[in-house]
Amino acid sequence: MDGDFFKAALDGADQLFSVGPMIAFAIMIPIALISGLMPGGGLPFLVVVLSFATELDPFIAMPMVIGYMAANDLTEPIPSILLGIPGARSSQATILDGYPLARQGHAGRALGAAYTSSLIGGIVGGLALFMVLPFARELLKLFGSPEFFLLSFLGIASVGIVSAGAMTKGMLTASLGLLIGMIGFVGVAATERATFGIQYLYDGIHIVPVVVGLFAIPEIADLIISDKPVAKDRLSEMLKEGNKDVYLGMRDALRHKFLIARSALIGVFIGAMPGLGPTPAHWIAYAQARQTEKGARETFGTGDIRGVIAPEASNNATDGGVLMPTVLFGIPGSAPMAIVLGFLILVGITPGPNMVNADLDLTISLVYAIILANIIVVPIVLRFSALLTKVAAVPPRVLAPLVIGIVTISAFQATYSYPDLIVVGAFALLGMFMKAFAWPRPPILIAIVLAGPLEKYLSISIQSRGASLLWQPAFIGIIIFVVIAVWFALRVQKDTQAYSETVENEGNDE
Repeated sequence: MDGDFFKAALDGADQLFSVGPMIAFAIMIPIALISGLMPGGGLPFLVVVLSFATELDPFIAMPMVIGYMAANDLTEPIPSILLGIPGARSSQATILDGYPLARQGHAGRALGAAYTSSLIGGIVGGLALFMVLPFARELLKLFGSPEFFLLSFLGIASVGIVSAGAMTKGMLTASLGLLIGMIGFVGVAATERATFGIQYLYDGIHIVPVVVGLFAIPEIADLIISDKPVAKDRLSEMLKEGNKDVYLGMRDALRHKFLIARSALIGVFIGAMPGLGPTPAHWIAYAQARQTEKGARETFGTGDIRGVIAPEASNNATDGGVLMPTVLFGIPGSAPMAIVLGFLILVGITPGPNMVNADLDLTISLVYAIILANIIVVPIVLRFSALLTKVAAVPPRVLAPLVIGIVTISAFQATYSYPDLIVVGAFALLGMFMKAFAWPRPPILIAIVLAGPLEKYLSISIQSRGASLLWQPAFIGIIIFVVIAVWFALRVQKDTQAYSETVENEGNDE
């Protein structure tokens, strides 16, 4: 660790643990915990924060967002274990053993094990990002405009390719996002593109109304149509059992420290692969535990505590993994990370080399934010998980209209422009169509975010190197690496889907 890195680590800690960020943490952590169980999940409230991003200091906005996401993720085991309903797709593996434990009267034990594993996994993920930063500083010194153009382009392509197993749909939606991202004034050519004489389009399509329309409203509308609260009939019984045997579950987790370590490292590695995210990490961690732990093949799926520990250890470890390509190369591997990239851009921070040089203290503060959020939140959810679950019993028709109103106002507040509401409506219709027909939405958002850097780096590369950029060693190395990464991601995605279907079918047969 050189002197500059050490100084940046101290500066990042000094900035994060000052009054402003700590107040923001104190406000956002309770909101993150509650919103994670509300209609639409945590995304609507994240959109509200996104609309204020330009008014916030980067050392308040970015740690707050990362802490919010980490805390919001920690709500997933609550409905999975207590109610047998995944709080998100990534918590499906936890249900297989967590819910049987709850039905046997050991909900507290399962929650204690889940959150202890998540706490350790979150710390491992944060430390992994911290350890990568010195190497990234040296690596990025070899990169120029051609390499960053290629990374931007292949970031869009790779996420489109691995989108939920729908390669063709993923590539088409990524292409649509790229077209949308090209609208507006073109700085490199000093001309306008696809504005059709509309003044609003001169600055391009703003990211906040896109996120509101494409993601937030379709999710909430789907819940309104179903009009079913998340909770089941056994909610009252599970609430009574929720805090029993918590310390027993914590001891269970600490007894399986090597299982937690393996699962956390799986979470970090899978999280760093664009387009994968926490869902494959959960299933792979569960699968390796089922294959390697003594007697696990016979007991997994019946209430084995190790079947809770393994996937939950990988859960928060992915937070550090997914931040690696996002902040270091400007390649968001998932929709939440595309929003993080949007936050960076809105607060005036350019992802890439600056994140390990001029803005290294901010990057390190994100590491601290991941670890701090886990340390703060885990004791809270262990103590109040049963109370938090009551949110799951609220009918969507009660909360959803209010949430839709809040996020729509937030979309308008971002630029105070009425056409933003038209954009919200248009993308809401597009988002509902894509959700109904299983078209992946994240590639659109990621392509819109990366369209600007893609065009800028391409123009600079052509002017400075011309065709010679095609045989630069770093350029060729990135192509080889990304091809291998995409192949690996497709393989993991296919194997994960097959394994999850096999396990679920085995559970149904029993």
